[in-house]
Amino acid sequence: MVLNNNIYESDVNKLLLASPYAVAILDRDQKIVDINDNFKKMFQYNLAEARGKFISSLISFERHRKQIDKNVEKIYNGHGLKLEGERRRKDGSAVYVEVIGHPVIHQQSVVGVYILYIDVSDKKNNERQLRLFKKILEKNTEGVFITDKNGNVEWINNAFTDITGYTSEDLIIPKNILESGIYSDEFNDIRNHVVCYESWKGEVWNTNKNGYTYSAWMSISSIKNEQEEITHYVGIMKDLSEKKKIDKRMIELQQKDTLTGLYNRQHFLEAMERHIVTCEKFNHQFSVIAIDIDSFKDINDSLGHSVGDRLLIAVSERMAASCTQCMISRVDGDEFALLSTLVDKNELLYFAEMMLYQLEIPYVVSNTEIYLKFNVGICLFPEDGKSSENLMRFANAAMNHSKNELSSRICFYSNNISKETEEKFYLANYLFGAITNSELTVCYQPIFEINEFKIVGAEALLRWHSPILGNIPPDRFISIAEKTGQIIVIGEWVIKEVCSQMHIWKDKGYRLFPISINLSVKQLEQPNFSKTAIDIIKNENINPMLIEFEITESVSSGDITQIVSNIKELKRNGIKISMDDFGTGFSSLGQLDIFELDKLKIDKIFIDDLVIGTRRQNLVKSIIAMAKSLNLVTVAEGIETCEQLGQLKGLGCQLGQGFIFSKPLTAADTENLLYQEKEFNFTTCK
Repeated sequence: MVLNNNIYESDVNKLLLASPYAVAILDRDQKIVDINDNFKKMFQYNLAEARGKFISSLISFERHRKQIDKNVEKIYNGHGLKLEGERRRKDGSAVYVEVIGHPVIHQQSVVGVYILYIDVSDKKNNERQLRLFKKILEKNTEGVFITDKNGNVEWINNAFTDITGYTSEDLIIPKNILESGIYSDEFNDIRNHVVCYESWKGEVWNTNKNGYTYSAWMSISSIKNEQEEITHYVGIMKDLSEKKKIDKRMIELQQKDTLTGLYNRQHFLEAMERHIVTCEKFNHQFSVIAIDIDSFKDINDSLGHSVGDRLLIAVSERMAASCTQCMISRVDGDEFALLSTLVDKNELLYFAEMMLYQLEIPYVVSNTEIYLKFNVGICLFPEDGKSSENLMRFANAAMNHSKNELSSRICFYSNNISKETEEKFYLANYLFGAITNSELTVCYQPIFEINEFKIVGAEALLRWHSPILGNIPPDRFISIAEKTGQIIVIGEWVIKEVCSQMHIWKDKGYRLFPISINLSVKQLEQPNFSKTAIDIIKNENINPMLIEFEITESVSSGDITQIVSNIKELKRNGIKISMDDFGTGFSSLGQLDIFELDKLKIDKIFIDDLVIGTRRQNLVKSIIAMAKSLNLVTVAEGIETCEQLGQLKGLGCQLGQGFIFSKPLTAADTENLLYQEKEFNFTTCK
């Protein structure tokens, strides 16, 4: 309190003006009387600029002016004032200050005011920074905790609460919140590491407030004061639970088939390799069972892939339910594999039969009852193979072999199966180069008029001589050519070769007779087959009536619409059609009509036993009679004896071929036969 009359020249004034803080002295009219040097530095005004001005108009922002006037008024009412706020410098910049105001009282009345301004901008910036950091930590998706030097938790963020279940409202956060009851030794190691090295990071397992065990990635660092003494520890923890789920799902995706949930082929083979190591160590055995769905492609083609997928899921579920002691895999498409501890063949056979019984119970999909058939192949470790690849390959080979077995669709692997599979591979492989390497030839077996022994035609027969594999009979490579699709190219080559040879004979002046060429179902299913064949015949200038195409009863299993379309086009161009191997399949009279046949060729199996019993004679007699009634020519195949020939004459068969007349001849031998036909005695039969 200032008591002397000249308050503005008092020692107190002088002391205040010498203060390290900015000071302004106001008179009773609230106007500035004096300022010190620090005021000038802080607010950038000199005394002349400040004297006589209201303090609010000089250093306050417009938005704060009313409040500042009220605060000054409080001081003039005799109250001291202490607050913080924003003030304006002369250049318009802001400075954050702590304001201390005291009234100057003389004779019990306020005659002026002292106001001190302390720059607290750094302090406020630090506080603002701290608040920002706090918000960042609070919003951080990773859990953050701060402990004292003894490990007592002082602060946590929301993410920490989400992970651990503990909230800041909990009165006491346990000191051992960072400790795990599962791996307490590990946490002792962590604590010791932090003490020694002042930081640590790694994966930990812990238990939250509700007792749920979780995994987290945690890093802990020490905080030191100015004296380099540790005062706190700060920890950051990332919940790995979701990552663990994703990792688990990724492992499942790597190991499991996405449609059925069964193990995929790769994981199955890897697991089998590990099992092999164990079995070799302990001298154990096991079996591998391969299974596929018979003709599953037909289901996809006719009912759609969505129905096919639902069937695969249903099959997988039944397989899992009936093979609980096995590791099961969907190795490909409609193929499955099992790893079983059963090794006794009788037990395995019984197991496979029971499994098939369950799998072949009708399935109901989209209100449709669907019947499935399965093929099963079984191989044994170590008897059949000692690696996962070989065991899988051998089980598949046995499974594929079972498709050809009429008595049982369960097949155990044997070395013969492997040899047969290997042979088919090599045949298919070398067959690709057979035409290019000139390994294919065409032989001709004459067809005779039975009564006069006169040549009336010939059948073109394909032969393959491989320099590596030797002579390969047609019954070994034709089916492979059909399976691989090579029959299309080979079949076209045969037609060209026959027509070219006929053109040569024509140029030499020989009598031409009809040549019959065997066709595959695969050829007749090609939309452009008839056009290709007709173009070849015309290009060689051969009369189409001299070409016959032989089909078999298997055409009924192909694309009938396309096959009939090709046959009708061939017939329109004068080409004849004969049915080869008649009686060995399941032809109907309707098919004889739809294919517009000209000839029926009676298969050799009927001719072989012709002279033994009346049953075969009656069958052949019926075929010949039926052919005559349909105005079809009959050809007997495989005639080898005079007795057979005599029987066929008596039954009214018109044409024949077989070794009794001639074996298949090369083109050169056929040409020689044509040259000396009149002098040649074809048979000694009378």
